[in-house]
Amino acid sequence: MIRAIAARELRSYFTTPLAWVLTASGLFLLAWLLLMQLEIYLKIQPQLVARGIPLGVWDLVIRPTLSYAGLLLLLLVPLLGMRIFSSELQSGRINLLLASPATPMQLVLGKWLGLVIAFVPLVSLITLMILALQLGSSFDAGRLLCSILGLLLLTAMAAALITWSSSLTRHSVIAATLAYSGLILMWLLETDGPQNSTLSQLALSAHLTPFFTGQLRLFDTWYFIALSIFALVLAVHRIWRLGGGR
Repeated sequence: MIRAIAARELRSYFTTPLAWVLTASGLFLLAWLLLMQLEIYLKIQPQLVARGIPLGVWDLVIRPTLSYAGLLLLLLVPLLGMRIFSSELQSGRINLLLASPATPMQLVLGKWLGLVIAFVPLVSLITLMILALQLGSSFDAGRLLCSILGLLLLTAMAAALITWSSSLTRHSVIAATLAYSGLILMWLLETDGPQNSTLSQLALSAHLTPFFTGQLRLFDTWYFIALSIFALVLAVHRIWRLGGGR
């Protein structure tokens, strides 16, 4: 049932121009930013070599591009998924969904999974774009795999958050605003204090950046998984309450 709901959700995204436009626009913007970073790197490379500074393509070109990709996903995921439940609430189709054999958990997981899969093509194209740099340079493939995992975990977490916020209101703009508020707050949290401070534990960038340096840390992975599960549980509870709490 979850697979069928996810497939239906995925088809609904790509039968309209929005998903195609977001994917193409996102890829174009990242390609432009990558070329800008590469141009800057080529200009300062002789100075880096002369001074013995051990910074290469990964540090000065790929890592900044991956950070831009993370910010872009935080922008695009709520934009595409803001109608995931809001449109059902506004049109009244939610009553048909609740009357179907699917449970609230299956409905939420199916719609969330469909939204996550919708961004796999964009993440895959980002990967290919970075791999193209290997034609003129070399970098550790393990760091790239770790970085892509970070982007996928970020996508899953953002998708879970917009799934929950969309279940709270029939107005998709309000749902997107709620999701953006949470994501931006987590991204902008200060991490200058002690490493074990509360802000440090909640800061989104502090848990995402290690993936881009090739550090696969269990705590950072569970940070995204825990937030995703928390938001999905709240969404399931909301849909369950809309169905009368049965």
